[in-house]
Amino acid sequence: MPNRKRNSEGRFASKGFTGPARDNPWTSAAIAAGAAGIGAFLWSRRGQIGDAIDSGMDRLSEMKSQRMGGDNRSQSDISEEAMTLKETGSKSRGPRGPLAQQDIKSGIAESNQEAKAGAKAYS
Repeated sequence: MPNRKRNSEGRFASKGFTGPARDNPWTSAAIAAGAAGIGAFLWSRRGQIGDAIDSGMDRLSEMKSQRMGGDNRSQSDISEEAMTLKETGSKSRGPRGPLAQQDIKSGIAESNQEAKAGAKAYS
């Protein structure tokens, strides 16, 4: 550890943030010039950078919709699958006919009636 001097209050004397800049003025000037050059370059290319980001976001949203199964299912198909998951804990194997849908709906109605009857019994 280098020798560090203490100030009059017994704390280590610190040059703070500007200390290294005072010690190496040419290095500080080179860093500032480099940062200004990078900023000017990026400013001149801001349109291209924005277009690249936009196209990347478009590709990302396309990939996400493909991954999420962008098969344009109807709301009734989605609700049917949700009810199947709720009842069985597993996905349905395919579309169900109107008779099966009626069975599911009647099962929901019966379970709602049972819940109401149970609530009345306890109240």
